[in-house]
Amino acid sequence: MIRKSYFFLLITIVLLLQSCNAWKNVNSNQMFKTPKDGSFKFDSLQMAPSEDYKIGPGDRFLFLFSTNNGERIINGLSGVTGSSGSGQFMGQNTQNVMDYLVRSDGTAEIPVVGEYPVAGLTIVQLEDSLIKILSKQFQSPFVQIRLSNQRVIVFPGRGQAQVVYLQNVNTSLLEVIAMAGGISNDGFSNSIKVMRQNKSGKRSIFKIDLSTIEGIKQAEMIVQSNDYIYIDYKPRIASGILTEVAPWISLLSTSITLFFIFLRI
Repeated sequence: MIRKSYFFLLITIVLLLQSCNAWKNVNSNQMFKTPKDGSFKFDSLQMAPSEDYKIGPGDRFLFLFSTNNGERIINGLSGVTGSSGSGQFMGQNTQNVMDYLVRSDGTAEIPVVGEYPVAGLTIVQLEDSLIKILSKQFQSPFVQIRLSNQRVIVFPGRGQAQVVYLQNVNTSLLEVIAMAGGISNDGFSNSIKVMRQNKSGKRSIFKIDLSTIEGIKQAEMIVQSNDYIYIDYKPRIASGILTEVAPWISLLSTSITLFFIFLRI
């Protein structure tokens, strides 16, 4: 009888320990939590980036070049006879789009120009620099740079994260959320965090509230490449604990059944 008591005591201790672990593991996939005491201070909301995006290592871009202020490009797009349209973006109108990588040392291999330092420059600065270089060999060069990998990462609440590629530089927060599939059923529309890297390399963190009509202005916030957008969501405490302890409940049920079978023998 004493051995049977030890048996039940052991099972009880195991279940208690597992319940404690289950509580710790509930919604352990939540990210970017802020202290519940309200001590964390969000940064002042920026409706638009404080400065133009600067090209950095790992970026990719399309390169458009033509002479005579882009005359051949216009002729090519308009279908003028005898124009080759060779000044268009490399592969822009085909399936084989060619872009150029910014290497880890900040340089890129650019057609006609060769290896050139591009990291730290805005798109406009790079275009102006290339025009000056190409002006030495070509008449009235026309240059246009288009970044091809500008993107933001969206966590729309409970569910799959999304990498959303920006089609233009004036993409709003609401557009990005829509492209990511909207806010999930468990998501909090009044608790959206936008994390943006600043000049010092750290990230400014802004809190957005889209739960009321007054939030329409915040919804028009312009996002920037490499922003993180995280939508807080309601934790499922009951179902989470049940999922964690279900195997142990099953073990307890089986143990009790075996115990009573043992008593009858």
